Formats: sequence, C-alpha cells, structure tokens
Amino acid sequence: MKNNITSKTWACLAVTAAALTLTACGGGNDDDPEPSERTGVLTVTSATAPGFDGVYGDGNVNLTDVDKKNPVGSYPEVCTFKFDGINRVAGSGQASGDVRYRPDSAVVYEAFISFMGSEFGASDWGDVQVVRSTDRIRLVNKVLENDQGVRITVSGVIPMRGNRPGGC
Repeated sequence: MKNNITSKTWACLAVTAAALTLTACGGGNDDDPEPSERTGVLTVTSATAPGFDGVYGDGNVNLTDVDKKNPVGSYPEVCTFKFDGINRVAGSGQASGDVRYRPDSAVVYEAFISFMGSEFGASDWGDVQVVRSTDRIRLVNKVLENDQGVRITVSGVIPMRGNRPGGC
C-alpha cells in the first residue's frame, strides 16, 4: 500500500510539473496561430537588400486570438496577437509577426514583423492604425528595419480575430 501511494504522489507531481512548464512557456498551442478564414496582404518595397521586395498574401492568414495582457513592470497593458502564413505571391517565403496595441487606442504600440525569416521593427508605431470596425491593422508606407540595418517599406493590412476582449 505504501508504494502505491508513493507512485500516485509521484505521478501527481509529474503532471503538476508538466502543467507548470506549459504555463511558463505560454501554454500548449495557445500561442500558435491557427487558420482564420481571413485574408491579409503586405507589400514590401524599397528594400535596401535583395530578396525582400514583393507582395505577401496569397490566401488565408493564421491568427491567434487577441489577448489582453497587463505585464508587471513599466510596460503598459496591451492587446496582443500573433500571425503567420502570409505567403509570398509568386515566390517562396512568408510574413509573420506579433502585434501589440493599447486598449481603446487607434494606433499600434509595438510590433515585430518577419519577412523571409528576418525580423523587422520600428521605434515608433504611432502611424500604424488599429481599425477595429474591420478587424484589421493598417500600414501605409511604414519603414521598418532589422538588426542588420536592412530597411524596407511596408503597406497593407493584417487581419485580427473579431472576438476580442473589451477595449481590444
């Protein structure tokens, strides 16, 4: 009987440890974008390195749900979602990313967008619109830069799911 209780205790501890590990990593597949039946398109122009210019958006975009997060520290509360599967038209590669905007704000707070496996960002996102009425993020001639100093200009729309928390 003593060994049976010990085995059950160990099994319970193992399940708890696995659950805590998944929670620390953001959960199982909660952070993985899933097919959305929504389309998006991003056009990259004026790249300062070859291989980035082109149209990305040949079908449905994979999206996560929009979550409201209030991190500890100096970062503000944000609405956040991830996307991928914005495939390059007439070529290989895709666009993916992570978008964050403040509740009830009309502009993006921060975003990270990858093209062809290279992550681009900007120090100011105040010119990128959050358009809740059409469930989209709208970029118009947004200049982004990667850590190698490559600059690109991006225009287009990134869809987001409609079932968002209040303010998102």
